[in-house]
Amino acid sequence: MGEPNTKKGRLKLIFLVDTEADFYYKIPSPHFSKLDMIKWRLNKIAGKYFRYPWPSRKGILNLIQVLKENKFPATFCVCGHLFLKECNGFPHFGEKAPENRWYHNKIGKNWYYWDKCGNFMKNPGLFLGDIIESNRDNKLFDFGLHAFSHEALTLESKSTVNSIVKAGVLAAESRGVKIKSFACPFELTEDEKDPNKVFDVLKENKIKRIFYAGKDLGLIKKRNMDIKKPEKDKNLEKIWISGYFEGTSNKEYLKRIIKSIKENYNKDAVYCLVTHDFTHKNTKNVRFMLNEIKKMESENLIKIIN
Repeated sequence: MGEPNTKKGRLKLIFLVDTEADFYYKIPSPHFSKLDMIKWRLNKIAGKYFRYPWPSRKGILNLIQVLKENKFPATFCVCGHLFLKECNGFPHFGEKAPENRWYHNKIGKNWYYWDKCGNFMKNPGLFLGDIIESNRDNKLFDFGLHAFSHEALTLESKSTVNSIVKAGVLAAESRGVKIKSFACPFELTEDEKDPNKVFDVLKENKIKRIFYAGKDLGLIKKRNMDIKKPEKDKNLEKIWISGYFEGTSNKEYLKRIIKSIKENYNKDAVYCLVTHDFTHKNTKNVRFMLNEIKKMESENLIKIIN
């Protein structure tokens, strides 16, 4: 017989899903290079050949299915518009349109070009309200906020950010969800020139926790992923993002993440593992990751939390 496992880890793990659905196809990243923009446009073209459910909608359904099967807790930070089941177009809850010109300069269109009214039957990838309504009372899940329509918040004025966050909170309330968690699109959370802007808005809207990876300077990336103990800033808990995987990640990459978690099992910290819903066109990668993480929990190396 082998020796009994006497290791007892202190590391906690949170599974976070940045939930963007078809907003990936509508809004490019301000960090995209010219080559990235070409790839993004090709993805948009390919997306037109899919019928209900679109890959992005299928992604969240795949994740929810596997999480339920494994009784695995997760936080879904959802774009506010996706909480809706239907809408009549901009504005929805008095939100201001983004004012920074990065988006128009990138693709030559105004922000709300995609918002032509509709519902979850006509545009299933822009409305996830029916899915959220069916799962909001499941204790495995926390449905948080990912701005309203995937805005780059640090590039906007505080009043615009506040209107965007309020709109998201109201959209969630329309589905019976009280927002406690928040993740910024593009990880644009804290800017060196105005570091407290987003944090102050979240506190004003009584949001309790934010997932982030440090400061940037405009569109210059200075953030970094890390394994840290959450920080408390008055009524706001800051949880550091530790690693990403996607439905499209290769097996070697997934194994490196598992190795990193194991190597840090004795760290008094939280490992925040992030993925994006629209990348999970099948359940292969998420099943592998959840199985490996549950093994580590069964060996007392980590504790899975929500």
